[in-house]
Amino acid sequence: MVIVLLSTGIGIIAFPNNYALYYACTQEQDTALVIMNSGGSDTFYTIKVYDAYGTLLEATSDDLAGFESNYQRLSDLITISGSTWGLALIETRGILTIGVETFINDQWYSSDNILDPIPDNAEYTYHWYGLNYSNTTDQTTGIAIVNPSNSPAAATVFIYDSFGTPQKQIDIVLDPHETDYYDSADILGTADSMWGVVDIKATVPLVAAAEYFNADKLLLNVDQISHYYYCE
Repeated sequence: MVIVLLSTGIGIIAFPNNYALYYACTQEQDTALVIMNSGGSDTFYTIKVYDAYGTLLEATSDDLAGFESNYQRLSDLITISGSTWGLALIETRGILTIGVETFINDQWYSSDNILDPIPDNAEYTYHWYGLNYSNTTDQTTGIAIVNPSNSPAAATVFIYDSFGTPQKQIDIVLDPHETDYYDSADILGTADSMWGVVDIKATVPLVAAAEYFNADKLLLNVDQISHYYYCE
């Protein structure tokens, strides 16, 4: 909540909290959201679903009583295409927890939770995010970089092997609400030592996601990184 001075006196404006996450809706994969009101007061929210290019596909709103939860399969909101993956944005004046469930061929595979809204850190120039990747004979990793803001974002992705040796640097620019996706095995190949850290430096708060696959390219888990570990 932000207190501001208005021309007519003192007013209170509760700016919406924005919760952001990576989703994928394909012929095999689907994403469902559990929208949980973690506050004790009634609130409302709006879900906005964007495609990979940052185009708004659909928006829907609903109310929540204190500690009430709603459930939404994203494939029920949008028409599946080759670009129906990227940013799902939840706007609210309340305090929410967002459960993110991943399904493969209608079977549940993994769950994650988004606890923090997108931070409003306009005073900082850079935000840093980290995640683990593994490109071995047993496992590979897909990396999604999501821009949840209304402004373009510049980011640099640094990938290191298990010895801390730099393997790849990728400079990207994302339009508002756009998402880039990288198959790290295509970028780096596979090897016993090809695992370690992906370090992301961005000019605005982002969301990063890691999709972990087994040797048969079966999705095992989707990990959402919605909060930076450092800013400057």
